[in-house]
Amino acid sequence: MSYVMVGNKMIDSEEILQNIKEQLPFKGIKDITKGAKRDDTLIFQVYHDVGSLKEFLDVEEMRDLSEEELIDELMELADEKTSEIEDYIPEGLMTFSYSYYYDEAENRIKSVFIAVDQEVGELRLRDIAERVLRSLD
Repeated sequence: MSYVMVGNKMIDSEEILQNIKEQLPFKGIKDITKGAKRDDTLIFQVYHDVGSLKEFLDVEEMRDLSEEELIDELMELADEKTSEIEDYIPEGLMTFSYSYYYDEAENRIKSVFIAVDQEVGELRLRDIAERVLRSLD
C-alpha cells in the first residue's frame, strides 16, 4: 500500500487504482507510486490496447494515414484516454499524463499518469514528470 498526502489528508493509492480499474477499460494499469519516493505524488503506468484505440478512429481516415501518422493519432488518443483518470482522483491534486511508447510487438501504447498536491506547483510537477519518464521502461 502507498499513501499520498494531499493537503492534510492521507489517500490510499491502491484504493484509487481499484476504482480506476473498475471504471476505465485500460489493457492494464499499474501503481508505481512507491517508486517516486515522494509522499505527495501518485503515479500510474497505463497500458492501452492498440486495437481498442483504433476503434475510436474513422476507418476511412485511417486508410489515408501513413504508418507514422497513424501512430501519432493513436498516441494522441492514448493521451486523451489516460487523462480520464483525473475524474477518479481526489480534489486538491494537479495532474500530468503522457503517452511515451508505442510497443508494436505487444500491440500496446504505454502512458504515465502523475498527480501531485497542488501546493507542489506546476514547475515541480514538470520536474517530477521528467524524472519519472526517464526512469520508466
